[in-house]
Amino acid sequence: MRIKNLTCLVALASALGGCGLFGPTYSQPNTNDPKSFPSRDTLAVTESANLPAMAWWKSFKDPVLDNLIESALKNNNNIQNAIGNIVAAQGQLRQVQFAWIPTGNATGSYSNKSFIGEGYNFAGLPSYSLNVFQQIRSQQYAEANYQAVRAAKDTVRLSVISQVATGYFTLLGQDYQLQLQEQLVRDLKALLDFSKVEYKEGLLSLYQVQTYEQQYDSALAQIPIIKNNIVASRNALRVLLNENPGDITRGLKFTQINSYGVIPTNLPSTVLRNRPDVQQAEQQLIAANANIGVATSMFFPTISLTGQGGTAANALSGLFGANTDYWVENAAVTMPILNFGIYGQIEAAKGQYYAAYYNYLQVVRSAFAAVDNDLSAHDQLTVSMDTQIKAYNATKLGYTLAESSFVGGLYSKPQLLQNAVTMDQAALVVQQSKLQQLGTIVQLYQDLGGGYAYKNYESTVKFGDGHDWD
Repeated sequence: MRIKNLTCLVALASALGGCGLFGPTYSQPNTNDPKSFPSRDTLAVTESANLPAMAWWKSFKDPVLDNLIESALKNNNNIQNAIGNIVAAQGQLRQVQFAWIPTGNATGSYSNKSFIGEGYNFAGLPSYSLNVFQQIRSQQYAEANYQAVRAAKDTVRLSVISQVATGYFTLLGQDYQLQLQEQLVRDLKALLDFSKVEYKEGLLSLYQVQTYEQQYDSALAQIPIIKNNIVASRNALRVLLNENPGDITRGLKFTQINSYGVIPTNLPSTVLRNRPDVQQAEQQLIAANANIGVATSMFFPTISLTGQGGTAANALSGLFGANTDYWVENAAVTMPILNFGIYGQIEAAKGQYYAAYYNYLQVVRSAFAAVDNDLSAHDQLTVSMDTQIKAYNATKLGYTLAESSFVGGLYSKPQLLQNAVTMDQAALVVQQSKLQQLGTIVQLYQDLGGGYAYKNYESTVKFGDGHDWD
């Protein structure tokens, strides 16, 4: 009968909780989501709804990039750290969930008194103390906190994917930049050598020679800087992979990386609801809402049920025999009286909810702004790069024509080398522009929440010290 009554009480508490009797009922804030992104003319719901599980980096068709991201998702230390936080949050949730179960201890004793004789006793001591209202709200809080921690882990996965992709593209870009810069240095050196000869022959001023020398020195000074940047990029990638410093295998060359047509053509604004930071912010809001209920529930009674049941006998052999059972029980209800500190706790919980509410709105607003910025940046940089490619092609054609004129005796060697230098410089501009364009693609997918759910290795992870995840 006791368990039946307690079950009814729990059911009643759940119903009352839904009515907001001991704290507000949660409802998702209205963020007035835009129907479209201003940087796109038309938007529609497409396969982009599957972005969380989409391996968008495979669009570049570079197996090395694919392997690097897979390795990072398995081995990255920040991801493992986030999984550890999930384990802790899961433990806290289970503590709250198991709080419904009574606790107890078992004891046994022996006594030998001259006036009553020898006796044996075995007793179980169950106890149960519960604020039903507080328990329900505490469980809501723990569940929301657990989901928030899981979302935080997804945010880390999203960041790691973005960092690996950006780092890899940067490394390929630096390789190509070094190649172009070394060619520029060679052409400037040849131009400088010819200018010195022409100066001796009185065909060129000292000022012009010094100008060529300055250009050469400046270009040469960039070589060690680029080489150092390559080392830094390699090591940054290896840290993401949880590896010591060393080289990184390359796949495609930078010029082979396709940066066109690798972003979704249609983007519904609702896709941002899948962003893990948005989900985390909402779960934190749900937890804050539940915490108001936890504080308010302190005004409600705490039910305490204690008892002692067991057996007693004069001989050990008869301890668990018939007619040796006994039961003693107590029940109590505790109500807080004149505890004005509870009002302060409720006020504090409401303040935390207020902060979480506007943090959620800020995260959502920032998400929409970031995606629209990314779309605009990608479109504008693509237009700019197309123009720069045209300019490079013009310098390339100019060099080809100059080379033909040089063979025909119409162009001097210095004039031909000057055309070569112009072409080298134009190629470097295109390289930097393409690297920036690739960066906007990666950033867009990160801001869309793309790929974080791809191959979630959480269930198979083992901690470095040998402890199992599950």
